[in-house]
Amino acid sequence: MLEQVIDQCPEKPYVIDDGSTFDCMPLLRKSYFHRLRHKGREQYYINWQYAFEICKQSSDDFFLFIPDDFLHINHNTIQHIYQNTEGKYVYNLLNDGRPPCWTPVVHKPVSVAGINSVRVSYVDCGYFTNRATLEAINFEQDFVSAFRFRRPGASSGVGLTQSRKLYKKFIPMYIPQKSLCYHGEHESKMHPQLRKIQPLISK
Repeated sequence: MLEQVIDQCPEKPYVIDDGSTFDCMPLLRKSYFHRLRHKGREQYYINWQYAFEICKQSSDDFFLFIPDDFLHINHNTIQHIYQNTEGKYVYNLLNDGRPPCWTPVVHKPVSVAGINSVRVSYVDCGYFTNRATLEAINFEQDFVSAFRFRRPGASSGVGLTQSRKLYKKFIPMYIPQKSLCYHGEHESKMHPQLRKIQPLISK
């Protein structure tokens, strides 16, 4: 799936690989490939800080974060929203029908750059945003305590920590009414048990 995601990107993307063992040579000419030591969901937040450091060192204003199991990314709509939205925001790619979580924001339908959207209480790990937003959170991913993982099936905590940080900064979070990517029912390597309970299925 990773190659399909990379081939869809209009520009050469950065790929942060969490210690996989597959042959990455075919990807080296298509991406800026970074292979890190495997850390699992317990230290997934470290990979996010690594990504934020790359963003901080760039001169870019637009940042799109894509997990490798998101397919068929709607880049045209993403660019339309980015080019026609001012101020700070985070816009999730996937609408999987989840209820409000992580912050007390009440979900409500809104229009973002003319696209039917929903203002939501969370941000997950597949979204786009701008430099002003990342500057507002100082390009920082919060530490996730190991105590979290004493609970069986606990997720990585990245979405939770980012959502709460954005909420405290009064930065709105959105999802599209219709997903801007495709996510099927394939097995999750990071959260296999959680995904049986909360499957990520594109709407």
